[in-house]
This record gives sequence, structure tokens and C-alpha cells, in this order.
Amino acid sequence: MNNRVLLGMSGGIDSSVSAMVLQDQGYEVIGITFLFSGTDEQNHHFLDDAKQLALHLKIKHISVDLRNEFEKVVIRYFVDEYLKGHTPFPCAYCNPILKFRYLNEYAEKENCGFIATGHYVKTGFYNGKKYLFQGADPEKDQSFFLWGLERKIIDKLVFPLGEYQKTDIRKLAGERGFISLSNKKDSLGICFIEGNDYRQFLEKEDIKSQPGNFVDQNGVVLGQHSGITNYTIGQRRGLGINLNFPLFVAEIRPDYNEIVLAKYDDLYRSKIIIKNHYILDKEIVNSGIDLIVKVRYRLQETPCRLNILNETRAEVELLKPEAMIAPGQTAVFYDQERLVGGGFIESAE
Repeated sequence: MNNRVLLGMSGGIDSSVSAMVLQDQGYEVIGITFLFSGTDEQNHHFLDDAKQLALHLKIKHISVDLRNEFEKVVIRYFVDEYLKGHTPFPCAYCNPILKFRYLNEYAEKENCGFIATGHYVKTGFYNGKKYLFQGADPEKDQSFFLWGLERKIIDKLVFPLGEYQKTDIRKLAGERGFISLSNKKDSLGICFIEGNDYRQFLEKEDIKSQPGNFVDQNGVVLGQHSGITNYTIGQRRGLGINLNFPLFVAEIRPDYNEIVLAKYDDLYRSKIIIKNHYILDKEIVNSGIDLIVKVRYRLQETPCRLNILNETRAEVELLKPEAMIAPGQTAVFYDQERLVGGGFIESAE
């Protein structure tokens, strides 16, 4: 492979410092910025930031408008999942289907042997094959979002921030004279939703669901909900149900337009069915070795056994029950710190 690397640049601190670190490591860097959503007015700030940094570092910069495709693929998926009573995970959906697919395509066009992003992830080898590993900063590790990447993508990946703590990155930006960059806030939440309120986003998309019944686990009506798209598994606030103990959303039943409420202790599940799984290391799955699963980004790691049922579905036995497992989210599997695959949660019991 040559030493040319295509770097995804958002104009934020992580991808900007990535460009500097890659140059320090001897790579010839080409920056690329994808426009996924928003108006030209909304986008020009981060696009200008990426262009200015590329100019300062004397690297080539490309911008690619993918807003139409993003709307058709990712936004459609996001809306459809809520209408099914699921809680979507757009990053895990977008990364393999859109973002890294186009990073790979443009890397080939630019004759780049490598692809890089500002994710806090490490790469390494196991049994002679390249894998992703959890980043050195446990608070920033982003391997959870990348389980769907194909082998041909992983073999080209470079993550310059994988060995760093976030505080180191801010310090490095300041030392290089990028004071405003070192003080820049992290982007949080879903990239295409302003203020991170998905309900307002669905309203703008003219997506509405009809009111229906809150019921308990025995089917007894407890009250009325405002539409299934307004709720997610584990939700406690905004239910409008006043009993002498707290209730949580335990299940969403779109076929009956019902939402099941229960006490927190009744939210625990010990088995998960996943669909559309992608497992990089099939050998370890069949070896009988217990894996670690994470069903939420911030959830502690849970020991599990993974049983592949067929090409699309698998069963996950949790060796320690977990609460608030939401259909539509992802189950991500690790062998210690090594990412071995993941899938979308279909159901839990």
C-alpha cells in the first residue's frame, strides 16, 4: 500500500487533530467532507472550518454532497423504525451503508491506500487478521458504532486518535496554535437532528402516530398514550400516569397500538434475538468462548453467549440480565477489547 490516506473531515477537533497526527506519522493526507443533511447555510460553518484547516496544513480537500442519498436511506430507515415501535440507531446503520462505503470509493479514486477518521478506536491483529479494538480512552471509545464495517474496509483503516485521551487531543490542538479548535465543544447526539429532540424532527417530517392505550403486563388499561413514536423502552418521564410507584415503558406493541408499562424490576431480560448481524470472527463464535456484549453505548459490558441461528438472525444469551433493551438498537460483541461483530436487536425476553 502507498502512504496516501483519505481522512473524513467534519471541521471538528477530532478529525482536525487527526490530520495533524497523520502528517506527523508520515502519511500524505487528503481530506474529504461529506454533506449528509442540513441547508447550505447550516453546513457552511463546518465546511469552511474543514477547508481552512486543509489550507493551513497544505493538504487537498474534497467535499461531497450526499444529502439526497442520506435522505432516502438513513432518514427513511430512521422514520420507519419509529413507526414500527423501535428505537433506531442511525449511526450504526449509516456507517457501513453510506459513510464508509463512500470513504472507500473516494479513497480508490484518489489512489489512497488507507482510510482514516477521527474515531477513538484502535486497530490491531489477531490470528493474522486486522480487527478494531476499543480506544484507549474508555469515555470516548467509539468502536460500538463500527461493528458493521466489512473486512475490505477494516484492512484499510487507520485511527490516529485510538491511543489518545480526549484531554490529550485538546492539549495538542492548543500546542499547535489552534486555540479556538481546542475549546470547541464536542458534537453530541444524532447529526441530523437539531437540539437532539427526535419528536420535533418527526413532526417536521409529518410523521404522526395515533393515541392508544397504556396497559400493564396483564392487559389492564392504565391510561392513554399520545402515539407510539413518542416513547422508547425504559422511558419514565412524560407518561402522565400517577400511581404510588414509578412505571417505565416495557414494551411497544404497534399492531395493537398499545404501550406496556411495568416496574423497573420487570424490565430485565436474559435473552436477545438480533437480526442483520455481521460477525467478523465466526471462528470465535463457534468456539464456545463467552463474549462480551454491549446493548447501549454507555452500558457496562455484559458477558454473553452468541448462537448464530441463520444468515440473518442470532440468539444472545445474557449471563447477567440487563434492563431497558430496546428493539431497533444494536448488540455489539467483543472478545475482551477486540470488536468481533454486532447486529440489530429484534426482541428481548
